Amino acid sequence: MKDNKKFASKEQPTSKKIVIAERDNIGALMEGDKVLDLYINRGEVLLGDVYLATVQNVLPSIDAAFVDVGVDKMGFLHAQDVMGKGALKDKLSPNQKLVVQVVKEPTGHKGPRVTTEISLPGRFLVLMPSEPGINVSRKIESSKERARLKSIVSLLKPVGVGVIIRTEAEGQSEADIQEDLEILLEKWNNIVTAAESLTPPSLIYRDQDLLYRVIREACSEDVTEIIVDTAFALNRVQSLLQNWHMSKNIQVTLYKGNEPLLIATNVHKEIRAALNMKVNMPSGGYLFIQQTEALTVIDVNSGKFVSSATQDETILKTNIEAVHEIARQLRLRNIGGMIIIDFIDMTSRVDKLAIMEELELAIEDDKAKPQVGQLSDLGLVEMTRHRQGQAISEVFAKKCPHCHGEGNIVEDFKFASPTSEGEYRAKAAKMKLPVSGFKKNNNKKQNNNNNNQNNNQQAPQELEQSQPIEMTTENPSVTAQEENKKRNDKKRPNNKRNFNKKQLNEDANVKVAETMITSEDEIKPVIVEQPQPAVAEEAPVEQPAEETPKKTRRPNRGTKTKRQTRAKKATSEEKVEE
Repeated sequence: MKDNKKFASKEQPTSKKIVIAERDNIGALMEGDKVLDLYINRGEVLLGDVYLATVQNVLPSIDAAFVDVGVDKMGFLHAQDVMGKGALKDKLSPNQKLVVQVVKEPTGHKGPRVTTEISLPGRFLVLMPSEPGINVSRKIESSKERARLKSIVSLLKPVGVGVIIRTEAEGQSEADIQEDLEILLEKWNNIVTAAESLTPPSLIYRDQDLLYRVIREACSEDVTEIIVDTAFALNRVQSLLQNWHMSKNIQVTLYKGNEPLLIATNVHKEIRAALNMKVNMPSGGYLFIQQTEALTVIDVNSGKFVSSATQDETILKTNIEAVHEIARQLRLRNIGGMIIIDFIDMTSRVDKLAIMEELELAIEDDKAKPQVGQLSDLGLVEMTRHRQGQAISEVFAKKCPHCHGEGNIVEDFKFASPTSEGEYRAKAAKMKLPVSGFKKNNNKKQNNNNNNQNNNQQAPQELEQSQPIEMTTENPSVTAQEENKKRNDKKRPNNKRNFNKKQLNEDANVKVAETMITSEDEIKPVIVEQPQPAVAEEAPVEQPAEETPKKTRRPNRGTKTKRQTRAKKATSEEKVEE
């Protein structure tokens, strides 16, 4: 563990410098070759802007209201950010004029978040016109200094105005604090007069330019050099440092190179690296940072770091190095909201405590006030960070027009469609299927079914018509003929195509037997002499049987001989009766 503590304490803070590219509206706080903070003034709505807005909708269901600040997206105003007591409907009404300040810049599809509690930051003080009282920064630990600063501000500030004493006010004289307070009060008076004269929606106040903001926020005792790219910026920086009594230890330099200042100082490399998901660490490990709408996930991997003696030591050193890099990436990328860190699993409880302590120290200088939760058994750490401005990915990157930022493109669904008649014919030609289309085959099947039904209906009609003729005879030979006929009908199928020569021979045999039973010689000449009259009499009875085959199929062979035999039977029976 002693070696691990030595590893953690090796990283000592080096001298810092500030780079201000006024032409690009970008400032950077650098420590060595690494960028710690980026200050960017880009966008239509910036953090700290004060607007004269109008109330559009009041929604009690979500306890909030939407206000028009003059941009495409409406400003979101929560009930907690509205001064006064009572319900939201009592405090706000549609089309009401309201002075609001941006506390969160618009991100993605969300509009800016605004508040009615205006705050104007200065070098040593923060003016709060709507909240009376005096508060002192917690980082000022000396009780005597806290009491001295609080007494000075209480004598200088007007009644009904609140003031927050910043950490930079420690050790400052009463004149410096008074001068800072007078500047802030003048800004507030300008805001009040502009709100009375302008028509909403309109911008009333915007925080001073980038140079003033960077010097106010980033300049501290650790800074040894400030680099600017214009002569005007050089003069302003020198005057500000003289007024704040900070010009002794800081060197101000004017850049005169041919390349842009951000390229000469390698700031552009840090910006490009911050736009990637993978972050390489010096020891060989790496981080994976993935931002989503709900939260940001950071995964720690050991990578090629295998120089330690044991596995536990390798894991601890990788996690400690990852803690410092994660703290820097959160500030550089301006990541806000819920953050989940997946450290490499550690078995020792002492190592887990060391990681949590190192994380608390690493985020101590972060002005976004991150809050760290507990380390779970799976090695996960939950933390939150106050979202202020836009993330670096929203400033320097745009969504892909094809995938819309999702990272993948959905292909067209190529589902199979029903085969058409032309496609079926082409497949039939290749596979040697029936050439006729499947639609025509279906029509033929339906026609065949209908014809079979008609034939089945006509068959019993023919039997009914033929039976009365046979039943009228009382001759015993006729009864024998009917029995033979029934037997032949049972053996014979319904389809007329199956009619064969055997059945014709059976009928002929029956007729010969009939002539032997009657034993009359007159039958022979009757069969030869008068075949036509019997056919004429029987023709109307068997006429439907002749017409039905014409509709569908060719008439069967052998039907003519059968009709002639029936005619012969009828003539012979008449002769017998006579």
